[in-house]
Amino acid sequence: MTTPQGTIAARHVVIATNGYTGGFAPWLRRRVIPIGSYIIATELLPSELMARLMPRGRVVSDTRKLVYYYRPSPDRRRILFGGRVAYKETDPRVSAPRLQAELARIFPELRETRVTHSWVGFVAYTFDTLPHVGVHDGLHYAMGYCGSGVSLASYFGHRLGQQILGLKEGRTALDGLDFQTRPLYHGDPWFLGASIAWYRFRDRLNV
Repeated sequence: MTTPQGTIAARHVVIATNGYTGGFAPWLRRRVIPIGSYIIATELLPSELMARLMPRGRVVSDTRKLVYYYRPSPDRRRILFGGRVAYKETDPRVSAPRLQAELARIFPELRETRVTHSWVGFVAYTFDTLPHVGVHDGLHYAMGYCGSGVSLASYFGHRLGQQILGLKEGRTALDGLDFQTRPLYHGDPWFLGASIAWYRFRDRLNV
């Protein structure tokens, strides 16, 4: 591999770019769908309010098609609130008010609560909604965690490392699965806007 800083030679190459898989790996790019994941953090909240809104201090996620997920911060002073509120938006100043409106809809007491932090990242979905680990054209890959990458990326990264070392412990139940794509898809999810609108409509009807 040649870079502006020099040439790199490696016996094994791992691609683990997930929602940021670009044109350097076109075969993989056609098989993962980058979807924005947006999160806000509220200002510091009174302890009695936190105790009333989230008495058990657990992580919460709903069952809609376009899910929202939230939890208390580790010090139980803020609520961290996330969801899919845009197609390709990368400016947290745009996505934050949308999340804040949803937060206030779930917790009306937080209607006047300020947001102090807002950030965004891209997760990678797959067409069969399964993560994939394998080898293609001599390149190892692990990606497509469908929103559960915090835990699954560490697990599959560990297993992939074991596979490269030739250890039998590296085998997983997902080895060798057909990594699906779709006609006319080349990494830019042109269909996401319509899909989000459709699922939002279904969520409103509760179907």
